[in-house]
Amino acid sequence: MVKLKLNRVVKLICNTCKGNGYVKTIDAEDRNVNIHQCWDCDSEGEFYETKSTNDLIGDDDGDGNTSNRVH
Repeated sequence: MVKLKLNRVVKLICNTCKGNGYVKTIDAEDRNVNIHQCWDCDSEGEFYETKSTNDLIGDDDGDGNTSNRVH
């Protein structure tokens, strides 16, 4: 029997730091390169988003195929 999950956690890469956890900025006045921790993902490089299983109705095995074959 299939276990029913109410929510599914999805890991997403941060668009600000591209998964590095830090951001390089260039100072406009003296052209120095500054390195800062990413402010969007708190320097983790990824987000965790919870998606509802209502988006996956008819998909029993999670492969994106919504066929209802038994075998």
